[in-house]
Amino acid sequence: MTRLLPLALLAPLSTLCMDAVTRPIQAADIGDNSETQIETELAAGANVDISETEEMAPLVLSQASDEETQIDQEQDEEDSWRVYLDLYAFLVPTTYSSTTIDGNKNNAELPLSDVIDTLDEALTFKAQVEYGRLGFMAGVYHGSLSSSGSKSFFKETTNPLRNQLGLPSALRQRTIRVKGDLDVDVDANQTIVDLAFRYRAGAIQKPRMEKGSSSFIGLLGARVIDANINTSWSARSNSTVSVDGQRLSRENTRELERASSESFGNTWVQPLIGAFGTYAISEDWQAFAYLDAGGFGLSGEQDLSGTAQAGIAYALGNSAQISLSYKYFGLDYAGGGGNAYSVDQSGVNLGLRWFFD
Repeated sequence: MTRLLPLALLAPLSTLCMDAVTRPIQAADIGDNSETQIETELAAGANVDISETEEMAPLVLSQASDEETQIDQEQDEEDSWRVYLDLYAFLVPTTYSSTTIDGNKNNAELPLSDVIDTLDEALTFKAQVEYGRLGFMAGVYHGSLSSSGSKSFFKETTNPLRNQLGLPSALRQRTIRVKGDLDVDVDANQTIVDLAFRYRAGAIQKPRMEKGSSSFIGLLGARVIDANINTSWSARSNSTVSVDGQRLSRENTRELERASSESFGNTWVQPLIGAFGTYAISEDWQAFAYLDAGGFGLSGEQDLSGTAQAGIAYALGNSAQISLSYKYFGLDYAGGGGNAYSVDQSGVNLGLRWFFD
C-alpha cells in the first residue's frame, strides 16, 4: 500500500496537466478567435512574451505611415509654384565686333576697360517660374555705350571714311590722315530678350540639394535681338586731308567739313532651343552647364547665335546661391543688301540667384 500511494497522487496531477493543455483547444472550439490560441501556444511552448508581440504591430504601421507622409509631402512640393531670379555680370576681356554697312566693313576690338569707361546702361537678369515640371523663362541682356573724341588719322582696318570720299579703290585701303581735328562720335546698343517654355526632368532645383541628385531643363522659345550702331564724324574748317602724304582735292576736303555718318540698325527674331543641367556635388556645392542656339538662318541670309556656359555654384542658406562660370556668346547676322553685324564675347560670368517657393 505504501508503494502504491505515490502513484495514486501522480495520477490526478497528470490528469490536471492534460486538462490545462486541452482547455485552450476547447475554448477555440466554442468561439475564441485564432489569435488567442496562437498567443497561448507561443506563451506555453516557446516562452515568448506576448506583450512584445503586441508592440511590434504598431511599429510597422508607424513606419508605413511615415513613408506615405513623405511621399505626400514630396507630391505637394512638386505640385506648387516656384520662382527663380538670376542677376549676373558678364566680364569680357575683349569684345570683338564687325559691322558692314552698304558693303563697307569695319572691325572693332573693345577691351573691358573701354567698355566700363563708355558704358551708359547695362541690365542683365533672368527670371523663371515653374509649376510642377512645366515653367516659363525670360532673360534680358542689354548694354548701351557711347564715346566721342578727336582723331588725326584712321587706320585702314577701322576707317569709316574711305568709301565716303569718292577715292579710287586703290586708295581706299590706305591710311587717311587729317591735319587738324576730326571729331568722331560712336553710339552703340544691343538688347537681347530670350523667351522660352521650359520642362524639367529630375529633382527640383534648389540652392541646397541632396548629394548626387541632378536636374535637367529643356527650353523652347524665341530670341529677340535689337542692335544699333551709329558712327558720325565731322572735320573742322581748318582741317586738311591727305592719303599717304598726298593732299586731297578741295572738293573732297569740303566733303569732310560737312557732318557725315554711318549707321546700322535692325530688330529680328530667332527660334531658340536650349538645355540647362545641374548636379549636386554636395549639399551646398553644385556643378552646372548651359547651352542654347538660335537663328538657324531663318531670319536673314546668315542668322545664328549661341551660348555655352559651365561653372559651379554655392548655396547661401536655403534661398540664395552664388555662381562662378566661364561663358561664351556669339552672334552672326547678315540681312542682305550689304548690311551685316557680328559679335564674339567670352569671359567670366558672376551670378547671384534667389529662390522663392
